Amino acid sequence: QAHGLSIVDLKRAKRGAPWEYVRGGRRNRRITGTTEFEVRGPAAGHALLKTVEDPTGTRVLGTLNNCAGGTTPWGTVLSGEENFNQYFKGRGTAEEKRYGISASATRRGWEKVHDRFDLTKPGYENEANRFGWVVEIDPFNPNSTPVKHTALGRFKHEGANVTIAENGKVVCYSGDDERYDYLYKFVSKHTYREGDKAHNMTLLAEGDLYVAEFAGDGFEDGVSDGTGRWIPLVKDGESKVPGMSVAEVLVHTRLAADKVGPTKMDRPEDVEPNPVNRKIYAA
Repeated sequence: QAHGLSIVDLKRAKRGAPWEYVRGGRRNRRITGTTEFEVRGPAAGHALLKTVEDPTGTRVLGTLNNCAGGTTPWGTVLSGEENFNQYFKGRGTAEEKRYGISASATRRGWEKVHDRFDLTKPGYENEANRFGWVVEIDPFNPNSTPVKHTALGRFKHEGANVTIAENGKVVCYSGDDERYDYLYKFVSKHTYREGDKAHNMTLLAEGDLYVAEFAGDGFEDGVSDGTGRWIPLVKDGESKVPGMSVAEVLVHTRLAADKVGPTKMDRPEDVEPNPVNRKIYAA
């Protein structure tokens, strides 16, 4: 219950005064390892997300190892599930190894007290696939069900930051925070509507997913100007990765990206759109 996220009401006496926590605040809320999440996007309901506890593949209990996040123009908060691998004891499959899940006992030891963290247990083989997503929470509605967005891909998300493109599409950037992994962007299928929160909260559920290939490595060739191209992984509702379905691309995004040859990065962390010059900055 100590893992996850907190939403708290704050107050201060005047501008510049210190903020104080409001005990019993109306919006105070804990999002923990057992809070129910709704799964949205193309992978929702797919066999790779189904377990004995959730045979529908559309409901997940909890969010783990939340790293940086972002705020959206419609007033919600995003958070990336980063090093979720450390919670699971695996079976030694190639997919698990690519995400850092070991077949040996974990340091946390959660698999000793709950079968869902032991992927060798019948019915729980897919439990780790249910983590590694960008989650969206409405902090203004304490009764809302938070969402895991499969359209943004599954990897060790270091946050997720949103900007509105000139054509009205929502663009969300995220880095996969591990050495030699990649930089991604998502472009929504539908457009942003100013003031329509209900509509805008659906925008991250459907769209195109890309991974970055940069024009130079900055060392051997001296090119480091940020130019390059975005390689599509999912485009217009179809997989652009040979031999993988859309759901497979989104659940095993690292393996899908490996197949198309993007630029390996040195732990890409926060990615921030500049609202003034519209450039994108990556740490």
